[in-house]
Amino acid sequence: MLWPLHPVREVGTGNSRRISLTGDYLMIYHDTVDGSRVIMVNDKEVHRSKKPMDNGSEHEIEHNGTTYIVKIKVHFFGFKYTCTTGGKALKSHLERAAVGQDDLTFNVTEVQVEHLMGSEQQEGSSAKPGEKVGMYKIEVHSKQAGCVTSTSVKRYNEFVKFYQTIRMMYASTHLARNIPPPPGKSLKIATNHYSPEFLEARRVKLNEFMNRISAFPGVMSVPGLQQFLGFDMV
Repeated sequence: MLWPLHPVREVGTGNSRRISLTGDYLMIYHDTVDGSRVIMVNDKEVHRSKKPMDNGSEHEIEHNGTTYIVKIKVHFFGFKYTCTTGGKALKSHLERAAVGQDDLTFNVTEVQVEHLMGSEQQEGSSAKPGEKVGMYKIEVHSKQAGCVTSTSVKRYNEFVKFYQTIRMMYASTHLARNIPPPPGKSLKIATNHYSPEFLEARRVKLNEFMNRISAFPGVMSVPGLQQFLGFDMV
């Protein structure tokens, strides 16, 4: 579960509004199986504990002179999560989800092979400068405006990392099991990853993945999503 902390900015007008996380955010990851919980402010871990006999807990988090109270409560057959400050409850990313999110669709429209530049090498990637990589073009389409509002070009591994970010943010919610996964990896030994047939088949699957992600509740508030899609955040 994630709570945007101030400031939070709304971008767009009418039915195309979306929430822009221009400020800080507080996120809790709660493993309901082993009772572990991790609280983070932005990318910094501020609390970690475990309750094998999990009956909920309360945590006090200080950030920039403000105290936030995060509570995990047993709720029917699961758990409920709240974050308050000064006695006032903050709205989670799901509650602040953009009005008119259904106006936008994410589409993977093109793929081409490029040679990897040194500055483009990703941490943890086995690809080396000069090697070929498949680059997939993402277009965000507004049904209301009838046009493409942003574009970006990403490698397959970036889609996987994006999916992992979404899983982390929704891990403590009932929606976690419904997150659509990206297409799986294929062994390069058995498959030519640069053949037109392979690239187009992967593009189609990535397009299906992004179509489903665009309809997922509250997804426009996922940290890093708007940069991933190429939105102008200035």
